Order: sequence, then C-alpha cells, then structure tokens
Amino acid sequence: MTTAVAGSLRVSRILITIVTLFYGVAPLLVDLTGTHVFHPDWTPHARFHMVWLLSTNSALAVFALYLMWISRLDDWVRMRVAGVIGLCVLGGFFVSTLTTNLYGGSLVDPVRAVPPIMGINANLLSFTPMLALLVVGLWLGTRSRRGLFCGASIPFR
Repeated sequence: MTTAVAGSLRVSRILITIVTLFYGVAPLLVDLTGTHVFHPDWTPHARFHMVWLLSTNSALAVFALYLMWISRLDDWVRMRVAGVIGLCVLGGFFVSTLTTNLYGGSLVDPVRAVPPIMGINANLLSFTPMLALLVVGLWLGTRSRRGLFCGASIPFR
C-alpha cells in the first residue's frame, strides 16, 4: 500500500471513528433525560422504543469501532462496513426528519425544546456535519478503489 493510500485510509478511519462516537454516545447523553426517555408525558411504550433505539445505535457503534480498530479483516473492508453502519444510523435520523409530517413528529419537544443555534435546529446542526464527515471518510477510503464494495476481498491477516 502506498504512503498516500495509507494516509487516506488513516484519515478515513479517524473521520468515521469521530462520527461513530457521535452517534454511539451523544444520543445517550441527550436522550436519557427528561426530554426523551424520562419525559413525563411519554407513554411507557414510547419510552421502550426510545431505549431500544438508543441501545441498538450504541451497539452498532461498538461494532463499528471494533471493525475500525480491532478486527483483523482487511483495512478497506473494515472501513467500508463501519462507514455503511454509520450511514444506516444517520440515514434513519434523516428519514425520520424528512417524514415528520407523515407521522406527526417534530425535531424538538415544544415545551422542553433545545433553542436553535444561529437559527438552526440543534439536531440538524449536529447531525448534518456528521453525515458530511462520514461521506468524506468513506470517499477518502474508497477513492483509489472502484466503488464502495466492488472487488472487496475479506482476507484475514
């Protein structure tokens, strides 16, 4: 592997790790509070689904971090799979955001809302740059290859 390719892969791994830590840890800090899981107006079943979502996303983050830093799979495969896991998690946020009108949802609790930052919803202000970092990380990690999964082998070291 050339130095340039190894450097791109290293930067890719770091960017994807930052995003993975974001979606694996930040929601726990924000959502295990009175604005979400312990919100007095939420039904017990809604709380159940929130804890399920948080647990699933955090477990996926742990798996992605394992792939990025511990697994003995091929470096390119590890980066791509961890990146796609991140796309699935962040993609779920954006699907939920884009379909709020279909299910009567909202990005914020109208009573306990986090105030906008520079006029932008705090959720969008945090998730959008993370998606951009993830896309850049995947692009850097695959730019010398032909597509995201084409020609990927899964050799063990």
